[in-house]
Amino acid sequence: MDVRVLGTIEIIDPADAGARRLTGEDLPRRARQVLGVLAARHDRVQSKDALADAVWGEELPGNHAAALEHYVSVLRRALQPGVPTARSFIVTRAGGYVFATDRARLDLAELRAAARTAEAEPDRMDVREEIVRLAKDLPFAEDEYADWAAPARGEVRAALVAAQLDLAERGVDGDPGRALRLGRQALELDPYAERGYRVVMRAVAGQGRKDEVLRWYERCVRALTDELGIAPAAATTALRDALVATLEGGPPAFERRRGDRRRAPREAAVAPVREAAGGERGGFVGRVAELEALASGPDVVHVAGPAGAGKSALLGRLRELYPDVVGLGRGPGPGGALRLGWLRAVLHQLGAPADAVLDAAMAERRHLSPGELDEIAGRLPRGAVRAVVAIDDAEHLDADSVAELRWLRERGVRVVVSYRYPSAIAERPLGALDADLVLRPAPLTDADLPDDVLEATGGIPGLVTAARELGPRLGGEVAMHLARHRTRWMPPAAWEILRLTAALGSLRVEQVAAAGGLELDDVLGAVDQLVHAHLLVEGPGGHVRHRSALVRAAVAEQVSAARGQHLRARLA
Repeated sequence: MDVRVLGTIEIIDPADAGARRLTGEDLPRRARQVLGVLAARHDRVQSKDALADAVWGEELPGNHAAALEHYVSVLRRALQPGVPTARSFIVTRAGGYVFATDRARLDLAELRAAARTAEAEPDRMDVREEIVRLAKDLPFAEDEYADWAAPARGEVRAALVAAQLDLAERGVDGDPGRALRLGRQALELDPYAERGYRVVMRAVAGQGRKDEVLRWYERCVRALTDELGIAPAAATTALRDALVATLEGGPPAFERRRGDRRRAPREAAVAPVREAAGGERGGFVGRVAELEALASGPDVVHVAGPAGAGKSALLGRLRELYPDVVGLGRGPGPGGALRLGWLRAVLHQLGAPADAVLDAAMAERRHLSPGELDEIAGRLPRGAVRAVVAIDDAEHLDADSVAELRWLRERGVRVVVSYRYPSAIAERPLGALDADLVLRPAPLTDADLPDDVLEATGGIPGLVTAARELGPRLGGEVAMHLARHRTRWMPPAAWEILRLTAALGSLRVEQVAAAGGLELDDVLGAVDQLVHAHLLVEGPGGHVRHRSALVRAAVAEQVSAARGQHLRARLA
């Protein structure tokens, strides 16, 4: 029996002389969903309660156990007519049901096995080709919005994107056309995969298309700033410069600047920021107290802050300063991903790989046992400075991962996790990982940056990076999207206040209310939120103004001259 769930559900019986084929449309909706849940969680027993909860959710029937038994019976008769229940691939076990892949081929199970092999063996391009062949579409297309389908769809998406980009990077020099196709397909699945933009830029450069290099770079900038409020990495910008310079027949732009120190006008506009904040290629400034707390603080530290607050840079710097004791992994993202990827990365960085243990747990779709966690903890460095497991973007960690972090903490390992806001984890498993210390990185200060840089960026690390690496135009786009990102959860009055203070400068809250036709209480509430988001600062006499000149200039471009004149007349 061949069961395919990558795309729409399809069941083929190769033993049938006519190769009998059924699709999800041939099954009752609830029966199809029961099959989908069992396939998504194959080789793991699903209790009747868990299975019913996944299929019906809040619409649970009165006698859900009987309803499940009915639909399982429907599936067995439809998929394997004449086959005894004892030989069905839907096995009754321990008061529940399990999809047994030793009785039926399942394409999702094959893809998961290939993904584990790919993760363990970086040079196996044949395995990555197999992932691309299998994953022609995300699984469970008939139920793509179902909660039970989301983890598997996210897992397949992550595995497919990784395989596509691995193949594209390996083949970009020999076959840029295929590398371009693979890179574009990966970016359709994950438009925030910066690695994808880099491989596409290399592919179009291999075809001699300089304009396309620049176009794909700008698409990368827009994708990252629209939703995330962050600038591309220095490596991406440097690659753009190098590719363009090569296509133009000269050295990369940063080498030209290093050689004769001449700057175009746009370069000169952000030169003070670049030089003060670490030079042409960037650098880390400030955060001394935060780094000390992360390196030698309490057992569990949470780092919380909005996009652009510098959380990722802070954890990256911690890893740079203490490479022997700090391992840094990344959380799975909202769609889910291969479990334990964060722990695998940490262990490899610390020279203590435990691939066999992790592979076994992932193959069996289970959490790590106490004995396995003891073995892992025993591999980690011990000494005057305890080992640190740090996880960036950790808010989507599942319950098993959080339990494993707790166990490691109890074995003397320190834990650091970062996420956007405490509210983002309140209803998630990570909320159960109690913090001994919560760090909320404040903007950088005059102790970290010169006055002109501080005035331009407001000390917001994401803006320092953008101004340093992107220049005024793209830096302004980053500033705008950072402001949009930080205000999207605020009331409409917040954005109007940003527009008013961008057009008119420093204002008292009463003036803001009068100029915008807003209620004073609404203004006061929104100002509190904007100050907390580090977009406004308060001055004497109840005045408020923009923290960052970059944000103010970007927002002011949305206010017409006529509108600005009208607002000034209204205040007068």
